[in-house]
Amino acid sequence: MKYLKSLGITIIAVYLLVAGMLIGFQEKLIFRSETLSQDHVFTSSVDFEELYFKATDDAILHGLHYKQENPQGVIVYYHGNARTLEQWGKWAEQLSKQYNYDVVIMDYRGYGKSMGKRSFDVMLADALLFYDYAKTKFPVEKITIFGRSLGGAFATHVAKEREAKQLILESTFTSVSDIASKQFWFLPIKWFLKYPFQNDRNITQITTPTYIIHGTGDYVVPYEHGEKLHQKARSNTKKLYTFEGGEHNNLTSYPAYFKALDEILLDN
Repeated sequence: MKYLKSLGITIIAVYLLVAGMLIGFQEKLIFRSETLSQDHVFTSSVDFEELYFKATDDAILHGLHYKQENPQGVIVYYHGNARTLEQWGKWAEQLSKQYNYDVVIMDYRGYGKSMGKRSFDVMLADALLFYDYAKTKFPVEKITIFGRSLGGAFATHVAKEREAKQLILESTFTSVSDIASKQFWFLPIKWFLKYPFQNDRNITQITTPTYIIHGTGDYVVPYEHGEKLHQKARSNTKKLYTFEGGEHNNLTSYPAYFKALDEILLDN
């Protein structure tokens, strides 16, 4: 009897320890952030401007605006959970050159040159700042909102709160809860989440034309997440682009990926 009691206490202690670690370290699990020095110099073959915006809590947020002489529109791009604008800026530069669009891209708090304490609400508000900047330069019918992986959480929030020509989601999850529940199936995840990003809920409130890009071999965000987002999307114009065998970080190696972007960005 004493053995069973001791075993029960040990199991509860381990359970509470794991739960405590999840609460304490979930920010590191979600945000794989890196910083850049404030005097870091960006280079590009495309004309660009560095952006610095002050958030409601006085945090300073950093972004880049890549510019074309006669752009077809602007892409407001929200990147994934790793790397900084030193790397993501190269992708934004490519998008700008290849499709003749301006591209506005931000680093989240704790990434690159962006500063400030992170929280769920302030980060969603940060994302709106960069959309609102783009709207001072372009009319709504020229604005494309594009979110990749974690960036999809900010893209769907912005598309829910603001108007745009179209929304693109690449390798994006339904919710953080759905992702975490697979790894920590033995914990009541929803009780612990500090960042309850819910694309599946947001997308039911979005009427903007919605395009979802996902690979069937994605082991970070399984393909079923893309399928569910497509099913839940309430826009009258929606499409799911499926890449057979495509993984989380290699979709740009598929020629069909750029054909999909051609269709979305050039033909619509």
